[in-house]
Amino acid sequence: MTAEPEKPKLDCREVLEEVYLYLDDECSDRRRGVIRDHLEECSPCLSEYGIEQEVRTIVHRCCSQEKAPDEVKARLRQKLSAIEQVSEIFSEVAERDR
Repeated sequence: MTAEPEKPKLDCREVLEEVYLYLDDECSDRRRGVIRDHLEECSPCLSEYGIEQEVRTIVHRCCSQEKAPDEVKARLRQKLSAIEQVSEIFSEVAERDR
């Protein structure tokens, strides 16, 4: 039986910095799992997440007719992917240094 690698733990600051990536489903499944685990265990972050989710819903409702050009979407996805990769590397290094 293969052991699943242990998920890194995030502090509240990290979770709240990435909550929009989580809400927009713009992070890896592994990262979503780590954030979801933290939200399930941390009432203050879960409360903040609820507020962020409400704001996102209101913005979506008001601006849902606005569409970004495909070129802009592609560039944003590339940049977000690069940021996520760097973030994961820093998290792995921080875990090793502990």
